[in-house]
Amino acid sequence: MPFASAPLALGIRASALATATALSLAACSAEADPSPTSGTPDEVPGVTAGSASPAPSVKPPSVDAEIAQMVEVGREDVATGLSAPWAIAFEPAGSMLVTERDAGRILRVEDGGATVPLTGPGAQALAQTDSTGEAGLLGIELLPSDPSVLYAYLTRTDGNAVVRMDLDGDTLSAPVDVVSGIPKAANHDGGRIAFGPDGHLYVATGDAAQPELAQDPGTLHGTILRVVADGPDGEEDGAPPPGNPFGDLVWSYGHRNVQGIGWAPDGTMLAAEFGQADADELNVIEPGANYGWPLVEGLIGAPEGTELGDTVDGLTYPVAEWRPTAAASPSGIDVTDEGAYVAALRGEAVFRVPFTADGIGEPQVLVDDLGRVRTVAVGPDGALYVLTNNTDGRGEPREGDDRIVRSELEPAE
Repeated sequence: MPFASAPLALGIRASALATATALSLAACSAEADPSPTSGTPDEVPGVTAGSASPAPSVKPPSVDAEIAQMVEVGREDVATGLSAPWAIAFEPAGSMLVTERDAGRILRVEDGGATVPLTGPGAQALAQTDSTGEAGLLGIELLPSDPSVLYAYLTRTDGNAVVRMDLDGDTLSAPVDVVSGIPKAANHDGGRIAFGPDGHLYVATGDAAQPELAQDPGTLHGTILRVVADGPDGEEDGAPPPGNPFGDLVWSYGHRNVQGIGWAPDGTMLAAEFGQADADELNVIEPGANYGWPLVEGLIGAPEGTELGDTVDGLTYPVAEWRPTAAASPSGIDVTDEGAYVAALRGEAVFRVPFTADGIGEPQVLVDDLGRVRTVAVGPDGALYVLTNNTDGRGEPREGDDRIVRSELEPAE
């Protein structure tokens, strides 16, 4: 099935929204449970969500039409037999690129599901990445203005780095460093990269197992970075863009391990973040904001009366959370004008977090029969592409794993 076939209803097309105007969704109240982390899984709610705080630092995405529920109406495998895949990127010609974390390899998925490894000096360099623990070859992105330029996030002996390569057919040029020296560890390496609507590259890092440094915006631990990425002709590739809040690369801080970033059509930025043990987070990201790790985890540790979406005493709280972390462990996300789609590893699901006129709605389980899910992406055809992650050493692979699944969605009647 070509990736550029006729659009499908995923709530991001005008036709789908027109059919959804009669649907409504009651706002979910923000009754988050600030119980201590000693609570057992049975003593804490599975998921909670709430409206935006009146504080100017957090504002939920705007909606033109609310869609109460999306349902899956069709599914097919696009590619199978992948090994610890991590990220996908769509090419203009209709093919797809996917990274394999441990092998340090990028595959091109062609129409019909055939996979072709990229070659050349860049491919040889990627194969030397350090794949200890959660590290390795992680996120990739194509330059929007020139898809023959590819950016990748990888782990080397000297730390994590974002590199740039030219893509000529199946051949990658030798990598050029864009950002280097990002802290690495066996766990908490971040790794997601994405171009924002402002044309700059956003980079999610982890706390690299040094949580206290996530509270220091002078480090790259536990941050989201905003970076100039203009390709090989850009003299400022890797520089801080104008408007970065601290005059360097840091856009936000106080994160534990962000692996999902995306933007609603109105420009609102969202990020999914792994919690320690008690609460995973979906955050609205604002420049310069402190998201609290390790001082707080979700709403746990917040002052009494704090609600989801609030900014209190200099800390900004999530707009949705999952408790305990076994319920989700959110990784990659994609965002439309009707909701955020969130891949869950330990939760073995795809969640949809609907947008409402009053804020952020209650997370809903959309898919729960594919095992661990590393990322999701809305394709050029409007379908949702789901990347499973059962061969990463923590899942239970089934025949054909890992795979890319194309899921057709539409509003529930």
